[in-house]
Amino acid sequence: MKLSKNLMKLLSSDIEPKISIIMPIYQQTQQVEVNLITYKNLLKEVKKELGQYPRREWIKAVEQLESLLLDRKLWNETKTALLIFANNEAIEICEVEHQVAAKSHVGSTFLVQDLLLPEEQIHRANFLIDLSRDRIRIYDVSSLKRVKLEGLHTHFSNYYDDFDVKSKINFRSVGKATFYHGHNAKSEQQEKEQSIYYRYLDRKLKNLHLKYGYEFLITGLPTALDNFLKLYAHRKYVSGIIHDSMANLSHSELKERISKYYAFERIARIESVKQKIIAAHKGNQLLNDLKIIEFALNNRDVQTLISFNDGKSYSIAHNKLLIKSLLNKINCRVIYTSNFNRYSSMNAILY
Repeated sequence: MKLSKNLMKLLSSDIEPKISIIMPIYQQTQQVEVNLITYKNLLKEVKKELGQYPRREWIKAVEQLESLLLDRKLWNETKTALLIFANNEAIEICEVEHQVAAKSHVGSTFLVQDLLLPEEQIHRANFLIDLSRDRIRIYDVSSLKRVKLEGLHTHFSNYYDDFDVKSKINFRSVGKATFYHGHNAKSEQQEKEQSIYYRYLDRKLKNLHLKYGYEFLITGLPTALDNFLKLYAHRKYVSGIIHDSMANLSHSELKERISKYYAFERIARIESVKQKIIAAHKGNQLLNDLKIIEFALNNRDVQTLISFNDGKSYSIAHNKLLIKSLLNKINCRVIYTSNFNRYSSMNAILY
């Protein structure tokens, strides 16, 4: 996840109290009210904690937080979870891909650790395109809902004419029935029509990539997928490939399938981080004491900052160091793992 300039400005602010709201989002239509109820309860907790501060120090922040209750799009179209950061100066909203537990915090720092997980650094496709014999299905990767893209025909028959002189096929209609005859076998004709459509699809996807930067996860029936990939596997718009069709999967099954696909990349990133810690330890380049780490951060001696925990705890001291690292443009990562006790909770790798 790329952190915006406005978010970085808010993280650098000295204005307190600093408010963090972390909450899961349910994307099914019937559960939108659950999202609102969760947010209202968290906001109630925030207001209670704000009671220890003078009203003038938080009233603007609360007004902005309350205004979100009217933002139906926020509660309907957000990804897996929301992180909301606010003080009397500004408010910033971040959408994240991983599951979180509902939590609020008011104090001297923002709780940013959920922004820094490996799964938030993974580059995800914008859309999934599932190829079948005579059509494609397009899904928004964030919501996994079926969508249409501007000017893109999804049925092959919508693109090429029923009568194609070059295909050497003629047809005649009797009543409601249509009879075909010609020199090409049915399988040959399907292959030709598929090839024509794939040239068209390639052109359209290239244009969408150039115009909007869209990238696509390509899936589909093995034969259809192989035919497409023979020609276009190395296009810049291809973000990834799953050698299977998604056509008959339910929403929950599709979500699980996509999660598994991206989980492999997450595991690889975590293993890479662990190996860096081992190498730094062997080279006497590893710090674990929080005060010494803070001193090293101020001196810009730290190359990478890595925090381990179980995903349920939010250390104020750790989050302060993570923010300092972000503001100093130092690489920082947070790893949620059930085996977090095998590692020091905070690790600074020195240059």
